Amino acid sequence: MSQESREFAHIYLPENGRSENYTRPRQGGGSKSPPNRDRLAHARYLEEQIGQAIQQANEILNSRDSQLATGVPGVYLEFRIKSEETIALKSLENRKKKVELVAVKKIPEQEGMVLATVFVPESAQDYFLKKVEQYRDENTNKENPKNEALVARLEAVQIGTVQSLFTDNPALFPENGREVWWEVWLRKGKQEGFKQITQKLEIPTKPHAISFPEREVVLAMSNWEAMARVINHSDAVAELRIAKDTPSMFLEMRTLEQAQWVDDLEKRILEPGKHAVSICVLDSGVTRIHPLLSPGLDANDMHTVEPSWGVNDSAFWHGHGTAMAGLCFYSDQLIDWLATSENVKLLHRIESVKILPNTGQNQPELYGAITEQGVSLPEIENPDRPRVFCLAVTSSIDSMRGTPSSWSAAVDQLCFNDGKFRRFMIISAGNIYQDILAEDYLNINDIETIENPGQAWNPLIVGAYTEKINIIDSNYQGWQPLAPGGDLSPRSRTSVTWDSQWPIRPDVVFEGGNMAFDQNPAESIDDLCLLTTHYRPNIRMFDRMSDTSSRMDSINAESL
Repeated sequence: MSQESREFAHIYLPENGRSENYTRPRQGGGSKSPPNRDRLAHARYLEEQIGQAIQQANEILNSRDSQLATGVPGVYLEFRIKSEETIALKSLENRKKKVELVAVKKIPEQEGMVLATVFVPESAQDYFLKKVEQYRDENTNKENPKNEALVARLEAVQIGTVQSLFTDNPALFPENGREVWWEVWLRKGKQEGFKQITQKLEIPTKPHAISFPEREVVLAMSNWEAMARVINHSDAVAELRIAKDTPSMFLEMRTLEQAQWVDDLEKRILEPGKHAVSICVLDSGVTRIHPLLSPGLDANDMHTVEPSWGVNDSAFWHGHGTAMAGLCFYSDQLIDWLATSENVKLLHRIESVKILPNTGQNQPELYGAITEQGVSLPEIENPDRPRVFCLAVTSSIDSMRGTPSSWSAAVDQLCFNDGKFRRFMIISAGNIYQDILAEDYLNINDIETIENPGQAWNPLIVGAYTEKINIIDSNYQGWQPLAPGGDLSPRSRTSVTWDSQWPIRPDVVFEGGNMAFDQNPAESIDDLCLLTTHYRPNIRMFDRMSDTSSRMDSINAESL
C-alpha cells in the first residue's frame, strides 16, 4: 500500500495512472451506419405511407372549424424507428421550415421500436416526401443515396393522433369517453392559442403553468376526443401525459420522505398579517405542532368548551379537526404548494375550539348550547378580530325535510344576533353514510337530505362537487371515477325532498373528492381524495379527507 500522505482522505489513488488520447464520444444513439435497404422498394413503401398521411392531413385541415382554429395550420406525423436507429431522430427536425420533433416514446407491445411524432406545418407538408424522392433518385458525392441516414432508418409513417402524443403509461390512457386531467406540454409560445381553443371548447384548465426552456406545462380536463379536436385545430400541443399529483403519491411515502416535503414547504410559508381574518374551526381540536399549521395557529387561539378535554385533537375522531385545519389553510391546493418552489403567503389565520369529547359523544339536546359556548370563547379572547366560524359537525337527529330544530335555531340566533353583531358561519351539508351504487348515486344525493343544523336560514351551507377524476394507482387499474368531472360529489347531501317553504340547500359547493368503482358499491380511494395534515405528525405528515372532505368532512355527531 502507498505510504504517501492522504491529505484528502476521500481521494485516494493507490497506483499511478496512465495517459490516453482524448476520443470524442459518438453523438446521438444507435448504429453508425444505416441499415441496408432495397432502395426502390423502400422508397416506394414510404412514398405510399407518406402520401396516405398527407391525404389524411388535408382532410383534417379542410374540415377545421374556422371559429376554433388557432396558430399555424399543420398536422402531426408519426414515424416508427428501431431503438438502435434513434440517431435518426435529430434528422426529423427542420427549424427553418418549422418542422419540430415533439414527442418520442417506446412501443410496449413492440420491443425495440420507438415512435417519434413530428409537427409539420401545412406549408411544409411535402417535406418528408421530397426527402424520400431524393433518397430514391439522387446520390451524394460518395455515391450513396441522398438522405440515406434518415430515410433508410424509417420503418413506417402515418398520421399522428392523440395516442401519438401520449407519452405516459399506455394503461393510463382514458378510454370510452372518460374525462381526465391531462398534463399538456405545449410548444413554447403557444399557451395563449391553447387557452383560446380550450375556452371555445369549454375545456376546463388550471390557471397556473410551469415553464421550461422549450415547453410550457398546463392542466386541462377532457376526454381524448375533445383533446383530439384541440390537436386538429391548433399547433400548440407537443406532448400529453396524465396529471399525477394525487394524494396517493404523498400518502404512500415513508414518514421521512413526507417530513422532507413538509420541511421544504414550511421554509417557504409566510405567516398571516396581524389583522388577518381568522377561520375558527369548531371541531375535535387541532394538533398545533404540525409544521404546516403552527405558522398560522397561535397557542392562545386554542380553546375547548370543557377544560378536562384539553385542546389537542383526538384519535377517537380520527384527527378530524387537524385535517379540517389543513384544508382551511390550504384548501385543495396543498399538493400544488408542495410541488412548487414559490413562497406561500397565508392570507388568514386559524383558531380552534374543541367542541367534541375525547371519547363518546355530546347529548343531542346540548348541541346548540355547546355551539354557543364554542363561539363565545375566541370572541372573549380576541373580541375585535374579524373571523369566520367553520362547523363540520352535523347530526341526522331533527333534520327532517328542513324543519327547524333547537340547534338550527341557536345557529340562526348566533348569526343574526339581533342584527347588532352578526356572525358569519359556514356549516357542512353533511355526509351520506350508506353504500353508494354506481347507477344510483345521483338519486341517493337527491334523497339524502341536509343534516342538522344545515336547515338554519342564516349560515352559509356548503356542499360538494368534484373535479377529482384521475386514477393512477396501479391497484385500481380499470376502475372508473363515480362522478364525472364537475358533477356533484357522491356523498354530498341536498334539500331536494324538503318542503317548498324551506331554503334550497346547499348554498355553494366546493371540491369534495370523488369515489371509484369497478363493481358495486363504490369506494373512496386515495387518488380521488384531498391531501391534508395528519394529527400525529410524529408518525405521518399527511392525511386524506374523503367523501365531502374539502368542504368540511362532516362528523355525524351521534354515529361515531
